Amino acid sequence: ELGGMHFSQSVPAGRKLAAGMGAEAAATLLSLLGPREGSVRQALGGSAPCAADCCAAAVECNATAQAVCMAECGGRWDTPWFDVVLARVGALGAPSREAATSHEAPFFQADRNHIMIIGAMAGLVPAITDGYAFSFQTRFTNLVDQLVWNAFASNSDRLQALLFGSATHRGVEPLVRSGQTSTDAKVVTAIHAIAAALPFFLPEAAGAFCAAPAPCFLLRPTIGLEPGLTATCGSPLDGYPGVPMAEFDPEGGEWAVFPPEKAECLVAWHAEDAPGPSGLGQVVAFQLLWHRLRDGWNSMGLDGGCEGGPAYCLPYAEGRTQYNPQVGDCLEEELFPASPSPPPPSTSPSPSAELVPPPSASPSARPVLKPNDRPSVRP
Repeated sequence: ELGGMHFSQSVPAGRKLAAGMGAEAAATLLSLLGPREGSVRQALGGSAPCAADCCAAAVECNATAQAVCMAECGGRWDTPWFDVVLARVGALGAPSREAATSHEAPFFQADRNHIMIIGAMAGLVPAITDGYAFSFQTRFTNLVDQLVWNAFASNSDRLQALLFGSATHRGVEPLVRSGQTSTDAKVVTAIHAIAAALPFFLPEAAGAFCAAPAPCFLLRPTIGLEPGLTATCGSPLDGYPGVPMAEFDPEGGEWAVFPPEKAECLVAWHAEDAPGPSGLGQVVAFQLLWHRLRDGWNSMGLDGGCEGGPAYCLPYAEGRTQYNPQVGDCLEEELFPASPSPPPPSTSPSPSAELVPPPSASPSARPVLKPNDRPSVRP
C-alpha cells in the first residue's frame, strides 16, 4: 500500500484479516495465562536455576568446587548444574569468560535454563531446516513450542495447556499439575516431553538432540514413549488414523476430545509409576501427540486408510490410497500374460478373401509433419 500500487479491495480485506488474526491470537494467549490476576510475568512465574551463582564467575572453578555445585542440584526437579559461563562462551559466542560475566554485554542474562532451551532447539533445527520445506518447518517448530508450553503449564499453578483440535482453540486444564512451580521443573519436563515425542515427528533428529553437550545428554531422557506407559495406557496411535481432525464438525466428533479413559490412565500412571519430571514429560507428549497425529497433515502416512506399507504410504503425502500391492487380488494379477501362439500360415488363398492393394509408396500419400504441427514439450 505504501509503495503507491495496490488494489483498493484487497487492502481493507487484508487489514480485516490481520485484525482478526491478531484478535484471535491475543484471545488464545490470554486463555493460556489462566485467571487474570497480576501481570504476564507473574503468570509465567520465572525463577532462577538451582545454584545459579555457584562457580559463575569469570575465573573458572576447580573440579572440587564444581562438584559442590553439582551436589546442590541433585533433586529430580532441578536443572543439572554445568558451567554456565563456559556455555555462554560456547553456545552464545561470548568472546571470553570476562565478557560472559560482564554487565556491559547481554551474555550475563542467560542462565542455565535459557541455555537448556537454546540447546534443545539447536539439536532439532538442522534436521528441520535441511530436510523439509518451510511449511513443514513451521509445523515442527510449532509442535516443539506446544510441548514446551504444555510442560510449563503442568508445572504451574495457573497456566493452561493448548491442544490442537479443540473446538474453542483455547487453553485447557493440564492433565497433571505436578505441584512444582520452579523454572527448573518446567525446563526439565519440557526436555523429557520433546524426547518422548521425537520418534513420532522427527526421528532423524534424535542423535543430534542427545549429543554432548546438549540438554538431552545431561538428562538422559527416554527417546520415545516408555514401554511401561504404552503397556498400561496404550499408544497415541490407538484407533489411528480414524477421521482426521481437519475433517470434523467443530462442535465435536470421535477424535475431538481426548478419550477420558486415556486421561485417567495417564494420570494414574504418572502418580503411581513415574511421579517425576520424566514421567510428566511422557504424559505431556502422549496427550499432545494424540491430537497432532490427527491434525490432517497425514504425518504417519496412514490417513485415508492407506495400507500399502511405508513404500506407498509416505508420511505427509497428499495422495491417499487404499491400494496395497502385497495383499488381496493384487497378488493374483497377471501383469505379463503369455501371448497366444499364432496360427500356421495358409498355403492357399481363401475363397472369400479380398485383395487389398498395397500401401502407396508415393511421398504425397504420407502425412508430412510440419514444424508448426509438432507437439510442444513443456516442463
